[in-house]
Amino acid sequence: MKNAIILIIVIAFSSVKTYGQDSTFIKLNKWLTDKNFAIRQTFDGSKNENKPASLSYQENHKSDNDFLNVDLAIKLSELELLKNKRSVLIFYPKVEWHKSNDSTDIKNKLDGGINFEYIPFGLKSPNLSSDLPNKGLIISPWFQGTSSFKRNFIGGVYETKLTFQLSLVSNYKFLPGYSFRDGNDNFRARYYPYFGVEYNHLPDLITKEVTEEFSTYFVRLFAEIWIIPQTLQLNIDGTYREIVNNETSLRKSLPILASSIYLYPGKQESLGIGFEYKHGYDNNSKFQLVQISSLKLAWKI
Repeated sequence: MKNAIILIIVIAFSSVKTYGQDSTFIKLNKWLTDKNFAIRQTFDGSKNENKPASLSYQENHKSDNDFLNVDLAIKLSELELLKNKRSVLIFYPKVEWHKSNDSTDIKNKLDGGINFEYIPFGLKSPNLSSDLPNKGLIISPWFQGTSSFKRNFIGGVYETKLTFQLSLVSNYKFLPGYSFRDGNDNFRARYYPYFGVEYNHLPDLITKEVTEEFSTYFVRLFAEIWIIPQTLQLNIDGTYREIVNNETSLRKSLPILASSIYLYPGKQESLGIGFEYKHGYDNNSKFQLVQISSLKLAWKI
């Protein structure tokens, strides 16, 4: 596994060197962005969350296992309704692939679904002159829904997850959704709070040929901070879940916190290496307690 770590680092920096010398990668990223494609780790919140897709070498502190993990999610364009209105309504399809060779939790899942984001009210602009009309709200509710229909290739079963959540968005400093920028107009930080409900239909989750079906409510906070603009990114992602109809043998309260830092050499904000530490009850690991450190080769658009 040490060879895997070295390989990831070599690939990352070799790719960054190629990035600077050859415009092919730049053209590919620009083409995908222009077509409203996006590549992330997952789309479980706003499409604006900058959590990069990754190939990871992971160490499980709860066992002796070291393993490789893939988290790749692709947003396939988007459909914007209510154009020329103050409201915003967007639908977008997504495809995700999550794979791990952890001997205690082998996974290989292909996930498809449609997400939506709806801001029902226009937002005031803080920089607009007082003698000009400035309709809208200082802060608006932001409704989001995600659907995930997964093929679990390990168990040969199909899983379903449906989520509806409320966040907040604003153009005013220090409020949720505001994009903090420095004097050179470099993006530096933003955060999103979420309050939501979730439905899960999970065959073989605990016992073979037994389907677990349950709902949860959750509170989540995602924060993104650029310590060095376009170069060093810190993400903090914390969730507290509570199972509502607890007819399963799962623990009722399910907190989890993940912190990650990414280095993007050359100020290109797309391809880099990162480190993540995650501790808590992971919904991607059968809601079991995990404590995992990861070295990541990361890519986002």
